[in-house]
Amino acid sequence: METSLFDAAAQGLLNLIQLKVWFALLAGVAIGTFTAVAPQGIGTPLVYAIALPVVIRWEPLTGIALLIGASSVSAICAAYLPVLFGIPGGGGSQATVLDGYPMGKRGEARRALGASFMAGGMGCLIGTLTLVIAVPAAKPLIYLMGSPELFVVMLWGLSMVAVLAGRRPIKGLIAAAFGLLIAMIGQQAQSGVMRFVFDQPYLLDGISISIIALAMFGIPSALDLALTKLGVEQQAVPLKGSLFDGIRDTLREWWLVVRCSFVGVWVGIVPGLGSQVVDWLAYGHAAQSCKGARESFGRGDVRGVIAPESANDAKDGGDLITTLLLGFPQGVATALFIVALLAWGFLPGPEMVKKNPELIYSIIWIQGIAGIIGTLVGFVLSGQLAKLAELRYTFMVSILFIFILMGAFSVHRDPLDLVAVVGFGILGYFMRRYAYPRPAMILGLVLGDLMEKYLYRSMMAYGFSWLARPAVIVLLILAAVSFVFTLRGRLKSKSESPASLGGAMGRAEDES
Repeated sequence: METSLFDAAAQGLLNLIQLKVWFALLAGVAIGTFTAVAPQGIGTPLVYAIALPVVIRWEPLTGIALLIGASSVSAICAAYLPVLFGIPGGGGSQATVLDGYPMGKRGEARRALGASFMAGGMGCLIGTLTLVIAVPAAKPLIYLMGSPELFVVMLWGLSMVAVLAGRRPIKGLIAAAFGLLIAMIGQQAQSGVMRFVFDQPYLLDGISISIIALAMFGIPSALDLALTKLGVEQQAVPLKGSLFDGIRDTLREWWLVVRCSFVGVWVGIVPGLGSQVVDWLAYGHAAQSCKGARESFGRGDVRGVIAPESANDAKDGGDLITTLLLGFPQGVATALFIVALLAWGFLPGPEMVKKNPELIYSIIWIQGIAGIIGTLVGFVLSGQLAKLAELRYTFMVSILFIFILMGAFSVHRDPLDLVAVVGFGILGYFMRRYAYPRPAMILGLVLGDLMEKYLYRSMMAYGFSWLARPAVIVLLILAAVSFVFTLRGRLKSKSESPASLGGAMGRAEDES
């Protein structure tokens, strides 16, 4: 590692020696913990959408601490609902139900939770260490990537996300294209040309991404709660056993934690996979590689809890590798994180690596510290947090609508923002109802400006000859091949419907 990166890492740590940063981190941990335990399906994308209009007015490190704290802990504490109630608590805790709930029913709920917290904390640290190593390892490659290569990488990633975002690939492509169209509204940054403004001053700068994200994920979630009156109806299993038994289990299976953590990192790096598959991949790996797994998995084997939980928490490190080093988001949460960075004046990707390496290391430090705090919170407050899962849906509906409207109005303090949030909220509700994946649209919206910027720079610097650059040709071939094979596989499996899931996961299926 170059000396400059050591200096950047040290400066990144020194930047955190501020009381307000720690208060923001603790607030984010509290929000993420509540998000993970509440059964109403409040996912990290919705938390980011609600928080974004507020935090972009803060100093960068303070806002980053809240956002990273919320996302890191929401994965670590996601095992409460699977273990205590037998329902998924989010996109990365579906597989935990298979062994966590049987353990809870036979009086080992604390053991399962202890294993989950320890595996999640270790996975978070492994993902963070991988991110630390990735910065110097990727730096030479990053310096070789110009605007043409970055444009192709983003185009590749957007196409993969659009295809993988739902069970109907064509609808994913339509949603992504619609997001790109919305991104074109307003003044074109490079030429100054007005597009799709229709003589409306409100549209001169385009529609705020934070308002659209808040509407697309907040309004449908609140309406869904109000209409379905969803909540946890069954009685929780008794909170018995010992947390320390789960800790010992995890330490004994440390090699399984390491292997599954790298599965999570890989899923975080590959475009379009995300939290919908990370736990199943890790669970499948454990089922194939662990001794006696065929007889014990699905019947309350603690290894069936350790594997998906470690992978789910390590995935955040992989997400940040592509988000910070390439500027490409791996999901809605990281897309909104990029929006926040852009609002603070930072451009994620090679430019950020070259100009703001200390900020990257500050984010890495925050990620690791948040993982440690989240693990401790899970151990210390395990009994109290279990009671949060019984909150009434009426309370959550009221809170959601209040924060959605307040967040939308705080963006510009313009009454038309309320009209926009209601309009896009209705659009989001029908997109959800008719299976048009909203994450694909949000990613298209976020990447639209960045892709346009890189394409403009490529044309100005090279003309059409940028298409003949060797790296561009290789990336285009890889993108085309992976897109065709993925689309072909998704169309073949279109008729195979997965088992329906209840609870939070049933509604949050497209929000990962």
